[in-house]
Amino acid sequence: MSTTLARPIAAPVASGPSAARHLPSLTGLRWLTAMLIFGHHLMAVEYFGGRAGDLWGFVFEAGKTGVTLFFILSGFVLAWGHKPAQTARSFWLHRAARIYPLHVVGLGLALVAAVTLVPEIRTDGLAPLGANLLLVSGWIPDWWQAGNPASWSLVCEAFFYLTFPLVIRLVAGRSARVLWTVAAGALALVALAPQIAAVSPVPMSAASTPLLRLPEFVLGVVLALLMKQTAWRPAGLRFAVSLAVLGYAVSEAPALPGTGIRPGLAVTVGGFALLVAALASADAHRSSTFLAGRTWQELGRLSFAFYLVHLLVIASVSSAWPDGHPELHWPRAIGLAAVAFAISLGLAWVLHRGVEIRMQRVLLRFDPDRRGSSRAVAR
Repeated sequence: MSTTLARPIAAPVASGPSAARHLPSLTGLRWLTAMLIFGHHLMAVEYFGGRAGDLWGFVFEAGKTGVTLFFILSGFVLAWGHKPAQTARSFWLHRAARIYPLHVVGLGLALVAAVTLVPEIRTDGLAPLGANLLLVSGWIPDWWQAGNPASWSLVCEAFFYLTFPLVIRLVAGRSARVLWTVAAGALALVALAPQIAAVSPVPMSAASTPLLRLPEFVLGVVLALLMKQTAWRPAGLRFAVSLAVLGYAVSEAPALPGTGIRPGLAVTVGGFALLVAALASADAHRSSTFLAGRTWQELGRLSFAFYLVHLLVIASVSSAWPDGHPELHWPRAIGLAAVAFAISLGLAWVLHRGVEIRMQRVLLRFDPDRRGSSRAVAR
């Protein structure tokens, strides 16, 4: 590996909020985000029938935008907690230790489900399975849900992590004007993504191609730097929540006539990004939110494992019905959804404790920064 990778990532100017790095409200927000996606998948698998199904669909059709919120959160949190002295190799190891062991276990569970209760998620061929194992399957639109269907977003996250050392080097320490220009450009690219995918000579999907989802991540990075470097303080939580709800509501708005351009997506991403910034600002300025409570923190820490297994559980629980779509009257549908939720939460707890935490400890022993620090102390 080249020696350039051992150089520290560019340092941002440390003139922002003086609060601790930890942002507990964002941890709690991760759980709310997971619940949006859980509700969307209950809709997709059709737990609810009749009018209840119509109402559930009205509320949770846009629940898939929870992934957008995850992408923004990822960029924001990484930029907020960025350590200038950390090398790129150390950063990549930390991110791999965070997501890869659970990804492998999730893929294994998906393969078991595919040959037992949920044959419709079976992946044909070793190539797409191998691509999913290596977290590159989303680059081929036809393979976007290979392996574990929920892991397509991890393919995007893996790309974001790969590019973060370069992104932070390019934007850290820039003026507020430059950072706001980058933020505006990111929102423009969000709206243009479907059109870009439509005219691209290389097959791309606005929904799953990592390159086209990168602007959401970059927006999170830039807003965090604006708060840290320029002491920008976002609008209050009431306004941010209202804008986020508006963004959620217009996420399914159609494209401009005769084009693939979707301004509604930019409103969604912008609203979500301001919500993330407003919650972070509340934490940074010692203003508590309910998302910072102990229960929300515990649930937020389970959100990644929950996300990876919940769709497998939802589909497995519903597999006893024809075509796997129960379409039940609302009291029975709520009961069935509660069963799927309880199994998903229990499995997430086991995986978080037994795999996620333990494997991070094992893998981070190989952190090159820590080894280098230990050698320096020994001299």
